[in-house]
Amino acid sequence: MEIHRADKAYRNRTLLLLGLTVLLCGVLLLLLDGWLRLVNAQLSHSDPDTVRRWLRSLLAGLGLALAIPAGLLGVGLRKLGFSARIEGRFPPHAWKTLRDVRVLRDATAVRWARRTEACGVAAIGLAAALVLWAAWAWWRFG
Repeated sequence: MEIHRADKAYRNRTLLLLGLTVLLCGVLLLLLDGWLRLVNAQLSHSDPDTVRRWLRSLLAGLGLALAIPAGLLGVGLRKLGFSARIEGRFPPHAWKTLRDVRVLRDATAVRWARRTEACGVAAIGLAAALVLWAAWAWWRFG
């Protein structure tokens, strides 16, 4: 049984980045609460046209902000699946892993590669749907 060895430096960088991301999200969540209170106070005394413009911007921005990571995830999954399918090995030799994993070969590797590519296509489809939703929100509330 062949083992794909983990890259310890990659694991340390990934865990540090994950920890910083969680910390940043916590701080941004606290700031979001204060900002939403301020916006609520401001918009409760505004005319309906101003509220509609705010809603338009917020919904379109949310759709685009969610589409970017979904699209990047989809592209990454497609690259992983394509590389694995070409090599006939999952995970591909050049890919780094967080822990030691068993290498799949031949038909099993190709099945995993195809599943990974399908998940990538689904994520890209989700990104496209989010962009379309953002465009619809921009048009609908415009």
